[in-house]
Order: sequence, then C-alpha cells, then structure tokens
Amino acid sequence: MISSAHIALSDGLRRVSALAVVATAVAACGGGHGSSTPAATPPTDGGSTSSGGEAAARGAGTPTVVAAVPFPTNLTFDSRGGLWVSSGSRGKSASDGIWYVPRQGQPRHVAGGLTAALGLTWAGNRLYVSHITSARNGRVTVLAGFTGSAFQRRRTAIDGIHVGANTMGSIVQGPDGRLFVKAGAVSDNGGPAGRVLSFAPGDHSPVVEAKGLNSEYGLAFAGRRLLVTDTGRNDLGPFRPREELDAFDPAGRVVDFGYPACYGQGGPKCKGTREPMASFAPHAASTGIAAAGDVAYVAENGSAFEKNPTGNDVVRVDLRTGRHTVLWRSPVKHDPLGAAIGPDGDLYVTLYVSGKVVRFGL
Repeated sequence: MISSAHIALSDGLRRVSALAVVATAVAACGGGHGSSTPAATPPTDGGSTSSGGEAAARGAGTPTVVAAVPFPTNLTFDSRGGLWVSSGSRGKSASDGIWYVPRQGQPRHVAGGLTAALGLTWAGNRLYVSHITSARNGRVTVLAGFTGSAFQRRRTAIDGIHVGANTMGSIVQGPDGRLFVKAGAVSDNGGPAGRVLSFAPGDHSPVVEAKGLNSEYGLAFAGRRLLVTDTGRNDLGPFRPREELDAFDPAGRVVDFGYPACYGQGGPKCKGTREPMASFAPHAASTGIAAAGDVAYVAENGSAFEKNPTGNDVVRVDLRTGRHTVLWRSPVKHDPLGAAIGPDGDLYVTLYVSGKVVRFGL
C-alpha cells in the first residue's frame, strides 16, 4: 500500500503492501472470466521511456511500455502533450511525488514531499496535486514555475480534508474550468463517507458535489457527466458487494451514492440514493478511469480475497449500455491503477507493482 499508517487505495492494495516495497514484479496467472476475457499478456517494451515514438505495434489490448517510474499511481498530460506521473510508495520514499516524462529522454523526479500522491492535473500553467500530510489529513497542493527539473513555487490550495482508511484520489478539471477532487471514506464500513469536492482555480473554496462514496480513486469527465469509480465494503465477505461506476452532472443537485448503508441490496437503506450506471465484480478494486466518447476504461487493481480473485485488469465500458468487457488482464497481481487518455487518443495506464506506465492503442 501507499502508507503504513492506514492509508489505502483500495481493498486490494490495503492487503498487498509487501508487494509495493519490492522492485521486481510478482508474477501471477490472470484467471478467466469467460470467453470475452483475453489471456494474460505481458507488456511489450517499446525500447524507449519517452511518451511518443515507440516502434512497437500498438494493437488494442496489447500494452506498450512508455516509461519506468517507481510505484506510479496516476498520470496526466500538459497542454503540450508532456506526460506527468504521480508516485507513492509504502511509507515515505525518495521517489514519492511527481515525475515528468519528456517526449525524448528519461523520466525525471521533479517534486517530492507529497505523501500518497494519487491525483494530479494541469490547470493553466499550474499543476494541482492531491495527497495527504498525515493518516487523517488530505491536501491539494499547487506547483508552479517549472524549470525543466523542478518547480519554483509551491503553495497549499486546500487543506484539512478529513480522510482515513481511504485517502485523497484523482483530481480533474471540468468543462466549466472548475477542479474536482475525490476524498475517500474515513473507514471501510461506517463513519463519514467519501465525497467529491470542487473548487475554482485561484479561489480554493471547496464545495461538496457528491457524497456516499467509499474509495478515493477514479474521476473522469464524459461530456458534462462526471464518472466516479467506487469500491465496495470489505466486511460483507468475498462475494459482495459489487464495485461501481457512478455518474452524475455536477450542474445538478448534490447526489448520494449510498455508502455505507446502501450497497445494492435495495430497500429502505437505498432510498433516495443514486444507482450506479454500471457495476463490476465484487472486490475487483476499480480504481483509475479514463473516458473517450461513449467508452470508459477502468483499471481494476485486484481483489485481496483468495476465494474470489477478481480484477487485475483493464475493463472497457460502453457508457450507453453499461456493458463491459476485459480489454487486458495483467499477469501481475495488484498492478493496474491509474488511467488517462493521451493527446494521441490512446489509453495510458499506470502499473503500480511493475513500476511502469503503459499505452494501449485505441
């Protein structure tokens, strides 16, 4: 996991912290989910760590390695197409923080001191990063004045965000320019739920946009709809509840997705809550998400329940129907984590245990 002090990404990552402190990947068989699931396919090393120009074929479902970054958690692109990656090891590490991957050349560690950095996005010429300062305090930090090797200025945008078992997650910019950031639930099955906050760049007065969430991870806009990945409670056993892909329009009222009382069982405890637009296998650990047109791609970090070894894959979701299929299954447990669509229209995914960023041709 990201931290030794009850910091969690997902139910899978909570229980595999030992994997994150080794430099080598732990190989594992993917396990089938039916005829639509392809066999495990190892990433193809394109022979370059730049974000463009690899010679390897870019077939859909066949990832190409584009960068090697220790413990990569999430990623984004700047207005010039530059690739930026957040890194968070178990506990504090010299590799934590932000990495820049130039179009030609090796990845550079350009910002440290950002514990459990799980979200990052550019707004104008400023990079906003969501992270924590303690096991219970979330923060959004603004970095500016990039020199090519470091940032000249750093300041706090939002502080005092209450977190706990789940920490800070993705941060994205909406069509109206506001920034949206996800803060996870304080515990796994009770207490304050997770929520989506928004604020205007330069204003930094956050408002609640959605509540009733568990995990802290994925956010992505599909038109005006904000897509939200959410993992289920762990105390109900290995076969329930299902993971969720939630969606809402931030221009409307604040929505409640039901956590922790409602987990898809219906009845009075789900009254007044928003149903998911799609659901995934229980405990698959749905984390990063990226959207292109009417399709979303969800990274599933993998179940910690041996009796139900779901996830460890990248899922393609039809946003018109909610139907989904497996795009790629990782041969390494608890590997897929963050996701983004690049300026080339391809899908980029961080592989946490393997320490790589890979690309899927779409």
